[in-house]
Amino acid sequence: MQDSMQSIDRAGMRGAVSAKLAIIIVVVLVAVAAAWWFLGRGGQVANKASTATPGAATPAAATAGAEPAAQVDLTVDQIYGEARKAMADNRMVSPPGNNALEYYLRILDKRPDDSSAKDALRELFPFATAGVEDQINQNNMDEATRIMDLLAKADPSNYTLTILRSKMDAKRKQNERELALKTQQEAAAAAAEAAKKVTEAAPAAGAGTTAATGSSQAAGGATRAPATTNAPEVATTTPPPTPVAPKGESREVRVVSPPRPKYPPAAARNRQSGWVEVEFTVAANGEVQNAHVTGSQPARVFDREAVRAVEGAKFEPKLVDGQPVASTLRRRIEFNLGE
Repeated sequence: MQDSMQSIDRAGMRGAVSAKLAIIIVVVLVAVAAAWWFLGRGGQVANKASTATPGAATPAAATAGAEPAAQVDLTVDQIYGEARKAMADNRMVSPPGNNALEYYLRILDKRPDDSSAKDALRELFPFATAGVEDQINQNNMDEATRIMDLLAKADPSNYTLTILRSKMDAKRKQNERELALKTQQEAAAAAAEAAKKVTEAAPAAGAGTTAATGSSQAAGGATRAPATTNAPEVATTTPPPTPVAPKGESREVRVVSPPRPKYPPAAARNRQSGWVEVEFTVAANGEVQNAHVTGSQPARVFDREAVRAVEGAKFEPKLVDGQPVASTLRRRIEFNLGE
């Protein structure tokens, strides 16, 4: 009997342990399932976040013309890539934040002693100054000032900036004179119109006075002659000044398609870099003439490709009072590998 009771107690204890163990297993499984669910959701969010690149523009930003390349904190190599792309697309100085001039200045902000960026800025300087002159001639003073501020960062002591500032001041004064002349002409035209109305009204006023005098004589039976009335004096005005015919546009050579040199195969195999300075003439019809090398380093390695690149470039001729004229230019063509 005692043995039976002990067997029953042991069976009950085993049943209680089994029940507790089942409860623990259920709790553990629920905890594991919850952890799996939360971790899965977190991974999905992380994946979505990782697929969004820092510089990618949203549809709204793309519609508004956002410039992702100019906003992202790029590495120097990436900025060089954007600068070369801007040069190829002829984005020398515009649009703001996405042009070759600003990209090379950003490289100097990161590496103040980067000689390749400095050389590129020297090569860009003539193209940028031509852009400033175009903006001045079109009365876009804000844009011209923006470009000149960038050029001042690249080469603050360059005398060309002094010339451009003088041209901007002259253009502003010319605009003020033209506005004053226009105002004066409008005032003279208004005075002439008023004088014309007075002159046209004078005969009608005289006729009305004569008719009134005749009526009074008829009513009184008088035989005296009607009184003579003096015609009102006609107002005189000073004729408007003869407008001065504006002169035609004056500007320097405008770059349509910049030189795009090919790298000589032998120099590429030898990992050689260098530069060539080419002097040439842009004729009145825009044709490139007399392109020749004035200096190179190393000598004669890149000369032929530099001259070919200049001869293949496109320019609009210099204008003096609206007339195209020939002008001589000098450009430095850089040859660098790995940039």
